[in-house]
Amino acid sequence: MGRFHLGVACLLVAAGCSEPFVTIPGGELAGEVLDPPDAWAEVPDTIQLETRPQDPYSINIWSVGIGPNLYVATGSEGTAWTEFIEQNPNVRVRLGGGLYRLQAALVDEVETRTQVVRAYAEKYDVDPQDGWVADGTIIRLDRP
Repeated sequence: MGRFHLGVACLLVAAGCSEPFVTIPGGELAGEVLDPPDAWAEVPDTIQLETRPQDPYSINIWSVGIGPNLYVATGSEGTAWTEFIEQNPNVRVRLGGGLYRLQAALVDEVETRTQVVRAYAEKYDVDPQDGWVADGTIIRLDRP
């Protein structure tokens, strides 16, 4: 089997798994369900977000923690997962091996949006005026 075929086979095996793979969405996340921390101080660069509990849909996504709140963001047009959150705000997040049950809430307040944009810019070294966060959809993941 050539390298190309081996690479395609590996990709198909990975895509067939339940876990999201790079930018390919997955299904239900596995892990120990834990209580959310008091503060989201140690959030890795990429977390996994599971939406649509009745037919789980999970993705890898950037996020920021600001005190007791965890945030995710996407462009202003939204995505499949933002539509799923509009239908059902119950989500789960996996950081490391732990799973956290949370509830998604759209962020409209200007002061909070400014804080989140600033946190994304600092964490990911992006221009805060770039637009994808500043003008995008920002979602706070709250304790239920």
